[in-house]
Amino acid sequence: MTNLEIDLLRAFVAVVDGGGFTRAAERLHRTQSTVSQQVKRLEERLATPLLARNTRSVTLTERGELLLGYARRLLGLNDEALTALAETRLQGRVRLGSAQEVADGGLADMLAHFSRLHPGVALEVRVDANLKLRDEVERGELDLAVVFQEPGDSPKGGICCELIDRLRRVWVASPELTITSDAPLPLVLSNGPCIFRNSVLGALDATGRPWRIALSTPSLAGMRAAVRAGLGVGVRTERWLEPDLHILDGELPPLPDVELVLLSAPGTEAEVVDRLRAALRDSLTHSPRMT
Repeated sequence: MTNLEIDLLRAFVAVVDGGGFTRAAERLHRTQSTVSQQVKRLEERLATPLLARNTRSVTLTERGELLLGYARRLLGLNDEALTALAETRLQGRVRLGSAQEVADGGLADMLAHFSRLHPGVALEVRVDANLKLRDEVERGELDLAVVFQEPGDSPKGGICCELIDRLRRVWVASPELTITSDAPLPLVLSNGPCIFRNSVLGALDATGRPWRIALSTPSLAGMRAAVRAGLGVGVRTERWLEPDLHILDGELPPLPDVELVLLSAPGTEAEVVDRLRAALRDSLTHSPRMT
C-alpha cells in the first residue's frame, strides 16, 4: 500500500473517538456497516489489525495506537487545506481602524495571515487616535475598529460594541528618571483629545499633584522614545508594555482600568466583515500579546 485513504482514516479515528462503530456512524452520517467495512478495508490494506473487538468494547491494538497519531495529523492537514482553499473565494473590501498600541502589538501579522487566506479581500487599515476612530465608525467611514474606551462609555447610534478585554492602566518611566514630590511631574502624553491623556490629568488634578507637559505627540513611537530617554512619565496598558519600561506602582495616583473593544458600524453584515471580525476577536481574545 503506497497511499493512506482519507475516508478510511476518518472512519478509523471516528471509531476510536466515539468508542465504537455505532457512535462513529452517527458522527459520520453513515451506516454502521459502512463504517465497519471501511475500517476492515484499512486493516486489510495495511495487513495488520488496528482494533480489537468484542461484544462490549472496541480497543486499539499496538499497531492501531501507532497509526492513530499519524491519522489525526493527516486528517488535520487535509481539512485545513480544504478550508483554506474554500476561504480564498471570499471577495470584498473591509475598512478597519486600530488604536496605535494594538497596531504595534502584532496586528500586522494577523492581518497578513488573513490576507493570505483571503486574497480576494481588500483591506484598508487606518491607525489613529481612539476617539477619532470611534467617530469614523459612527459616520460609516470605517466598518470595524479596535479601540480603547473608558468603562461603560459605549458609542451610540446602533454601533455594536464588543468587549474584548479590560486592561490595567499603569504609570511608566525610565529607570533612570528621578521623580520628586516637590516638583511638577513631567508628563509624556498623546495629543488631545485622548482618553489616556484625560485619565492622567484627571487623576493628578483630583489629588492636587502638580504636573507639566514635557512632551505631547500623536505618535506612540515618539512617546516610547521620550519615556525611555527619561524625559517624563507616560501611561500605558500592561498588555503591550515593553519590558525596559519601569512601572511606578504606588508612587502616583491610581488610574482606572480601560476597555479594549471591537466596534462594528451599523449595517455591516457582509460575510467579509464577519470573517475579519471573527479573526480579530480570536486573535485579541486568545493571545496575551499579539507578537
